[in-house]
Amino acid sequence: MLELLRRQTQTRRRAMHSTTSHACGLYPAVGAASMDPRGVIIGREAYSGKAYIYDPFILYNPAARVRLASGHALILGKSGYGKSALEKTYVLRQLRFRNRSFCVLDAQGEDGSGEWDSIARQLGITPIRLVYGAGTSSEGVRINPLDPRVPAEHQFKVLVSMMEILTGTLSSQTKFALAEAHKMASATAREQYRVATLSDVLDALTAPKPARLGQQPVAPVELAEWGQPAALALDGLCNPDRDLSGMFDGPTSEGIDLGARLIVFDLTRLPREGEAMPLLMAVIGPWLRFGWIRPNDQIKRTLIVEEAWHILSHRPVARLFEELVRYGRRLGLSFWAVLHHLGDLMLEQAPEAAAILKLTATRVLYHMDRDEAETTADYLGLPDWARKALADGANVCAPGRGIWQVGARVNLVEHIRTAVEVRLTDTNRRMSEKIVNDDAVQPSVPMLRLQKGTAA
Repeated sequence: MLELLRRQTQTRRRAMHSTTSHACGLYPAVGAASMDPRGVIIGREAYSGKAYIYDPFILYNPAARVRLASGHALILGKSGYGKSALEKTYVLRQLRFRNRSFCVLDAQGEDGSGEWDSIARQLGITPIRLVYGAGTSSEGVRINPLDPRVPAEHQFKVLVSMMEILTGTLSSQTKFALAEAHKMASATAREQYRVATLSDVLDALTAPKPARLGQQPVAPVELAEWGQPAALALDGLCNPDRDLSGMFDGPTSEGIDLGARLIVFDLTRLPREGEAMPLLMAVIGPWLRFGWIRPNDQIKRTLIVEEAWHILSHRPVARLFEELVRYGRRLGLSFWAVLHHLGDLMLEQAPEAAAILKLTATRVLYHMDRDEAETTADYLGLPDWARKALADGANVCAPGRGIWQVGARVNLVEHIRTAVEVRLTDTNRRMSEKIVNDDAVQPSVPMLRLQKGTAA
């Protein structure tokens, strides 16, 4: 019997040298490499069962295990597979950190309210609701592109972008006339101790004063002719009889609290087609940059844009947001673009949109049709297993499961929600047989009450 026993030195095996790729095949039970343990739990890595923890600000730190080049994220996939649930639970979990702040452009919803409405109400936040065709009525709120919180040089960039959305590319003469009108409108407003508005710019375009182009004098008649395309576009924004009136002409509505930890812009009453949505995006990007972001504080901010194709598919808007995204690291900003289809964007015709997508270091991908999955995998450089997984919406990428590409690491992640989060993030209530009254069901865990915004 003793002869069958062996000492440890007699049973020791020599070390085996292998590559990482071969080792994964030899030992398939080995779990995926983890990232930094700090941050919020998203769920679990599907194949290893390990907790999947993510925070773009922590991963941007050079000392992090996985070093990200930026804090920006791209979320893609078909409806009903978990994009909205991911964003909402991520925000709710991140808000428990004191130095986190969020702004959401909510473009999805039903019955005139956005998808974030129930979460905002639970947290004591009133969404900022913009209304199309409100005219001079008190319904909705107004955002002034010439708000003094936006520096004058950026005000002019916003004006040019808005005019290009409405009329196409502006000629050099029209830009000159618009610049002169902007200066004249600002001066008039200062003399009257008030804030300049778009109506002031329209008045200055249609009744200009003499100007000089270098040493060449420019008569008012010439300026009026040069500025006519911009004047016609501004009439659509300022004339009470036009559908776009009331959204941008006049001082910014009172009660918009840019100091709140969660700001929700409810855009569900704006048409998805037409100029209203891209116009708002052109205004809100610089407006948030200078009114919401304060570079000298320690707050880490995240801007989540749903239906982000309104930004990426319009070059004037993409130019403004590209500047915001490019300097995100200096501003402490994480930009999340949420889309359904990458293939719908003509990226070769919009270099600014392509630049924004390339600046995203995190990509979260949910189920897509096979052709869309192939297009997306080619553009993002996904491995073959991820390419096949994206097209399998019944098994691998079933609802709640997504491919996470964080830097160079690609994982299949199962998103896990609590019972309260499931209720707050449910977007299928109208299709279910039993409709639950949100007001009648109280959270089973305490919710953080945030600073209120009073705009309606």
